[in-house]
Amino acid sequence: MTVRGKTFLVGVEDSDSSVRSVSYVADMIGAREDCQIVLLHVLPPIPPEFLEFGGAEDPATEQKLDETVKMDQARWIEEAKKAAEPIVENAKMILYRIGVLPSRVSVTFSQTIHRPDIVRELLETAQKQHCGTIVVGRESYPSFQEMFHHHIGEELVKKGQGVAVWVIA
Repeated sequence: MTVRGKTFLVGVEDSDSSVRSVSYVADMIGAREDCQIVLLHVLPPIPPEFLEFGGAEDPATEQKLDETVKMDQARWIEEAKKAAEPIVENAKMILYRIGVLPSRVSVTFSQTIHRPDIVRELLETAQKQHCGTIVVGRESYPSFQEMFHHHIGEELVKKGQGVAVWVIA
């Protein structure tokens, strides 16, 4: 059973700020056995060509096309996860080198059909994983900054009722 106040959600991506965030959490927690770390990687949205098809008049054909689209989506998600493996593995190695026990680290992925709302993804994952703290880098998630012209940490602080937010510079 995880304890909310001792479970940290760390957003990981391919950036220097993500590496700094993971390193900071590793330094803060070290070999403590009473803390859990959940690494979250937000996958890119599923491409439109894997979302829908033109449909069919015949119900059997429609069902077959729907199954094909679902299989294509699942294949795309698995490929996106595989592409993210080096990012996640690097984060885990940073934690392990500082002394965080592998049994204290888990990984989850956010899968969205549409362009993800990073703040919503982080907050929902924190709630599902019983995390009391969300950790992001100051320069994390540049696509979010492009959309909203401010930093994800600012939005997390505004919307993250009941959860601590660490923004690592």
